[in-house]
Amino acid sequence: MEGRTPVPENEQLHKIAAIGATLVIYLSVGMIDQVVEQLLQGAYLPETAAAVVCRASWEDEQTVRGCLADIAGKVREAGIDRQALIIVGDVLAARREGLKAKSLLYDGAFAHGFRGVAA
Repeated sequence: MEGRTPVPENEQLHKIAAIGATLVIYLSVGMIDQVVEQLLQGAYLPETAAAVVCRASWEDEQTVRGCLADIAGKVREAGIDRQALIIVGDVLAARREGLKAKSLLYDGAFAHGFRGVAA
């Protein structure tokens, strides 16, 4: 998110969000309400899965999960206000719900130039 440092017009978060891909956003959790607002202006719906990870890979790592509709409140409730990753997109739902991956590259039943399918 744009703060004291401006962001070029083509890199505005709502424009990046328009593609609907999974996003990982850093250094914007202190403006989580504005982040959510920008994401909702893009291709995301309020029920889009979201997570915030604070102090990733540290012993005191903190992860908050939700959706765009409720993630800002959950982040405030957890007291996270700086240096955290905001992750938004279907990858979170796939992990939580066990959805089948869209790519078949690593599917053992999928043959390609370097692997035939075992009978």
